[in-house]
Amino acid sequence: MTFFREKIEEREYQEKIFDACKAGNTLVVLPTGLGKTIISAMLVDHRLQKYPNSRALFLAPTKPLLNQHMRTFSELMNLKLGIASGSVSGKEREKLYSESQLVFATPQTIGNDMEKGRIDFSNFSLLIVDEAHHTVGNYSYVKIAKEYLQASVHPLILGLTASPASEREKIRTICSNLQITNVEIRSEEDSDVIPYIKRKEVEEVKVDLSSDLIDLANRVKIMIKDSIIELQSAGLLKNTMQSKINRVTILLLQKSLQRQMFSGKRSFYLIRGIILTSKLLKLYHAYNLVATQSLSAFFNFLLKIESGKAKTDKELASDPKFIYLRERAEELLNNGVEHPKLEKLVYLLGSYFSEDKKAIIFAQYRDTVDAIYSRIRVLNGVRPVKFIGQGKGGLSQKEQISIIKDFEEGVYNVLVSTSVSEEGMSIKGVDIAVFYETIPSAIRNIQRRGRVGRFAAGRIFILITSGTNDEGYYWLSKRREKSMKRIIKNIKENPETIRQDGTLKPFA
Repeated sequence: MTFFREKIEEREYQEKIFDACKAGNTLVVLPTGLGKTIISAMLVDHRLQKYPNSRALFLAPTKPLLNQHMRTFSELMNLKLGIASGSVSGKEREKLYSESQLVFATPQTIGNDMEKGRIDFSNFSLLIVDEAHHTVGNYSYVKIAKEYLQASVHPLILGLTASPASEREKIRTICSNLQITNVEIRSEEDSDVIPYIKRKEVEEVKVDLSSDLIDLANRVKIMIKDSIIELQSAGLLKNTMQSKINRVTILLLQKSLQRQMFSGKRSFYLIRGIILTSKLLKLYHAYNLVATQSLSAFFNFLLKIESGKAKTDKELASDPKFIYLRERAEELLNNGVEHPKLEKLVYLLGSYFSEDKKAIIFAQYRDTVDAIYSRIRVLNGVRPVKFIGQGKGGLSQKEQISIIKDFEEGVYNVLVSTSVSEEGMSIKGVDIAVFYETIPSAIRNIQRRGRVGRFAAGRIFILITSGTNDEGYYWLSKRREKSMKRIIKNIKENPETIRQDGTLKPFA
């Protein structure tokens, strides 16, 4: 007896993957929109029939994603479902674990309930790990998988991802942590997948900074250089060429200095170093805003520094070079000057968007989301909404779920979003995606592309500011994605690289 409400569409590649998943712990790598959820539902159906009184646990990183999965399963299957989150009391969650046939939960919730002894994995016959590329380091997936495999009487793990990693060692780590014995991979080039791929036109759109913005960016660069010289004069990174010092170098140095402070060391050298690294990180961010984001976002960031109470902020705000930047940015804004990406975005919406379509605009920073929203909300036929994470001043998960629902129903037709909508979200009917900037992460680029054209052909525009980090990040992400595909192809063609104890052998 099946738990499916009605017969599902049979796709050959899904059947083959499902057959492999039944045999042992499996990592499924499948492009977005090709039915990873259907495969997981097939496996739930199989395991609950095989072990009639057992349960299944479905993990996903965020509550909006969980709600989406739960909605899909409730439409597909006749099961007693439950969702465990922080908004449900501990006692209710404990009851839910023992009474539901399929439980949806975030890893943070399960991790907490493991510590409190609220969940007993012995009767769970299936653990589904969505967005399985997170199964590294200290992420809760790692601890949960380990305890589940030890406690379950009939353990089986299914890992799901569209983008595992661009480094061999990370993929090996994911497989080891989930004790994977099999990796099932399909790409957009596979013959059994091609009929289900929706065409996506990807276009890189270059813009050039105006002389006014180039001047501001160059002045920020001078401040960065001055701070690096001061850092080296204080004895830090003195043997490193200035041309080799970048944001990542400074971030690593700051973490090292902070560790020394936390261990009890106190010295002028340490304190000054932390102040200078903090100043540099703020200057790198300011440069990125003016060079690749928007002048208004840059100006608002300078205002935050000016009103800040930290010593770093006070030092920056009192610097004549900083004062000039803030005054000049305000003057340019008052004269109607903005980053050319904003006007290019308006052009793209005017050329390729209409009121009956849906678009997602991805931006890295909240200040940029604000700038984009303010600029496009006045356009005819454009009904935008901001979609941001939970942090300080952000949206609650309940608000996020409500916005996605309203967007899908047409209340809004443009979603202006930070990275919160990149991962896993199946947002129906998106015709156009605009990447406001490039990002170096291959995984995030794949996830961004996966939000558009899931059910029909779509267009993707990538905005690139010439001569800035945009260009470097664009090529870096392409190299990383190429590396990821090469590694995945290697696993696919050489299944012997998977050992039966669940870890990957070193690649040839």
